[in-house]
Amino acid sequence: MNKEKLKKAAFTLAETLLTLTIIGVIMALMLRSISRVNPDKDKILFIKSYHAIEESVANIITDASKYDQNTEEEGDFSYIPLGTAFAKINGTIYCTENWENPETEDEGGIKCDEANKKIKQKNALCYFLAEQINFIGGFSCEGGKDELNFKSTNGVCFYGWGEFSGESITGRVDPTCKGKGYGITVYKEGKMTVPSTADGVDAEMQKDAVRWMEEQTQIKN
Repeated sequence: MNKEKLKKAAFTLAETLLTLTIIGVIMALMLRSISRVNPDKDKILFIKSYHAIEESVANIITDASKYDQNTEEEGDFSYIPLGTAFAKINGTIYCTENWENPETEDEGGIKCDEANKKIKQKNALCYFLAEQINFIGGFSCEGGKDELNFKSTNGVCFYGWGEFSGESITGRVDPTCKGKGYGITVYKEGKMTVPSTADGVDAEMQKDAVRWMEEQTQIKN
């Protein structure tokens, strides 16, 4: 009697396989849902970096010593420092090449000498970004568009912020620090965009960056 009851209570092979198949389908659907809920690390770091640059640029263009609202020469960026602007990075003072009175301390007590006059118009934004964005290791604002300028404390790399061209500069933000990343364009009046294409970046990756920023600007109902 006990053996007969056990035989009746047991699952057949077909029933076992069917159960496992159903469990597998449910797990696959759950994993898809979970992957949609989990935040995209690259997306989060890119958006944070974009807003960090945005805040830095806003600070620059509202600082009279770094952005001369009344002076704009052809080919120059009006927010690039004119007169007595300087950046203080890791305790070192970097003065603009056209510092008006290098032998005199300014109102803030900062003294600039000839040796400190390192900031040029083409790379001034790079220095001021380095001044305001927390980074680890060194920084370089003198290199070309493919050179790493600095790496932020949250692990994001910033490339190509040392050269201006025409009315704007397109630098790259790379959450993976593998040398590609996503392009961000900054215009001389302070406007920022994520262009559809940019030099040195993967086209498909850039499409993701454009979509991420479009999602940021959408009004939620």
